[in-house]
Amino acid sequence: MALTTRNADKRMQILEATIRVLRERGLSGLKVEDVARAAEVGKGTVYLYFRDKQDLLRALVEYRTLSFYRDAEALVKAAKPFRERLRDLLSRRLEFIDEWRGLWAAVAAEAVKEDKESWLKGLHERYQAILEDFVEGGIRDGELRADLEVRLVAATLAALGCAPQLDFPREAFLDQLVEVWVKGVGA
Repeated sequence: MALTTRNADKRMQILEATIRVLRERGLSGLKVEDVARAAEVGKGTVYLYFRDKQDLLRALVEYRTLSFYRDAEALVKAAKPFRERLRDLLSRRLEFIDEWRGLWAAVAAEAVKEDKESWLKGLHERYQAILEDFVEGGIRDGELRADLEVRLVAATLAALGCAPQLDFPREAFLDQLVEVWVKGVGA
């Protein structure tokens, strides 16, 4: 059991180091040697966990994306009013996008050269399901209109959570996102 935990910790250590190297050098400057150095492991250790750089990048996208999805799921299930949960969700989504600004699409494209659409679709479907449950709960609790098409409303929420390329005050922007969305679909 300890070996499994140790392996998971080492794997996470390598993934976190990959993020740091990507932020410092960008995708074109990413080298496994640099990741190993940043993770304080030997280059061979990286290859014990990942077949190649493409496998490392794919694992990184999954690791960070699934972490965001776990956060999103916890936020939408919190014991708070719908509007507060919506704001918390959108705030976390903007943080996720800021973290990956300019890198996510490039890393995802590099991570999966074949069958990319299927892999990315699978990741997006998980977020869609979280949002559909959130919208269904809002309808069930009477906070959202009953005539809404859950799948489409969840998709608009996913799209709404993208960060603008212009510099706006974060809190004011979040308040406006929540206001626009709730007024559009609120009961």
